[in-house]
Amino acid sequence: MAKYSFKTISQKHKTFPTDGNMYGMKCKSQLLEEQENVTLIINRRNSVRPKPKSLTWNVLRCRWQKKLVLLLILICMCVLIIYANTHLLVRGNILSAFLSSRLNKLSHIEKQETRNSDVQQTTTAVQPILKPTHYLLNYSSTQLELGGQLNDFSSDYNIFIIYTRENYHLNLKFDLFAHSLLKHTSAQLHLHVITDKESSPSVMEILQRQIRRFRRTVIYTMYDVKVCSNIIEDIAAKLSPYFSSAPNSYYSDSLFFLSLGLHRIADASLNRAILLDCDIVFRSDVRLLFNEFDHFLPHQLYGLAPELTPVYRHILYRYRVRYPKTSFGNPYYPMNHDMGNQHNHNHERHGYPGLNSGVVLLLFNRIRNSKSYLEKLTNSEVQTLVAKYSFKGHLGDQDFFTLLGYEYPNLIYRLDCVWNRQLCTWWKDHGYSDIFDAYFRCEGNIKMYHGNCNTRIPE
Repeated sequence: MAKYSFKTISQKHKTFPTDGNMYGMKCKSQLLEEQENVTLIINRRNSVRPKPKSLTWNVLRCRWQKKLVLLLILICMCVLIIYANTHLLVRGNILSAFLSSRLNKLSHIEKQETRNSDVQQTTTAVQPILKPTHYLLNYSSTQLELGGQLNDFSSDYNIFIIYTRENYHLNLKFDLFAHSLLKHTSAQLHLHVITDKESSPSVMEILQRQIRRFRRTVIYTMYDVKVCSNIIEDIAAKLSPYFSSAPNSYYSDSLFFLSLGLHRIADASLNRAILLDCDIVFRSDVRLLFNEFDHFLPHQLYGLAPELTPVYRHILYRYRVRYPKTSFGNPYYPMNHDMGNQHNHNHERHGYPGLNSGVVLLLFNRIRNSKSYLEKLTNSEVQTLVAKYSFKGHLGDQDFFTLLGYEYPNLIYRLDCVWNRQLCTWWKDHGYSDIFDAYFRCEGNIKMYHGNCNTRIPE
């Protein structure tokens, strides 16, 4: 029998005896070498194995973890969609909530500096040289040109009117205007006509004909329309983006903002004047209209009559949806008022239909000295006013007066509608036939008709 029995174990073609005493026969160095070979083989096998999956994959292995990630993605998408469809003003308010107080102070300082710079630009704008030509028109003689000085000729009844881009219909309107004006008054009038070279001969011819007819004497001053437009160009540039329908539209011309800068054009000696449209026809003495200045309160700068159509009800539809109980855009007389019931007349709550700039009373000295009014003409103030009422107008200075009169009612005197009886019925045929009569209503003895929309004046 063999003294020792062997049971072999294969390790990479190596044979080891099962009896542990056999290892004692091998040298220690050989054992260490074999152990190192085994370690290298194991390390080599581990390097061939695929790398463990990333942490993200391990995290998403559970169902609740996957649902959580999908939920976070959906929330982010909803936030982005809401942010993209949010109004700019609301978006600004949301972002401003996360601003620090230091940033708020800096923005407030920047706005104040911008406002001050706008006021300085409005007050210190370089004005072109205005050289009006004065005439004395007398029924018994030819015109007397006074040049650039009026000398001893003056009048308390100063009337401004615009007559440019002459055409047949404009000629007829101005002729009827001059006829009705001189027919109903014997006052010494001073007519200030803003015109161009092509239209000025017609102005002179019409005035001379009507003066001879009614045997009057009139002071006539002619202004160059180009110079006047340049003088108020900065005001028109600020307002036209908000109160003109298109850059080249009828109301985009700077002359449709003339009333807001007429204090720059008028002579410094003039304290008060009236600006009229060419389609005005008098039914009474213009001196009665000038008497309305005596009813102005200390802070009132302008006088305008209410708008007699629902045009501002139409323009303010977004604002009126948010504030259905507002009086802005309502007719002056309540629509549920019974015209035959007069005992509640003094208790009516009048609406605010807007203002019409066909007749504008101006106190030049107050306008020139009013810092608050000049601030209202700055870019920042106009933008704030327009945004507050979601306003996009198209009627020039009339739109600005309408906003100004509602936001700052102490600045504007409300002239009675009998001094500006508008005749336009366009809105009655364009969606407002059911409520048009409530706006068109004007009680009292009509003293001046306004044939806007080329409407025929009643005989």
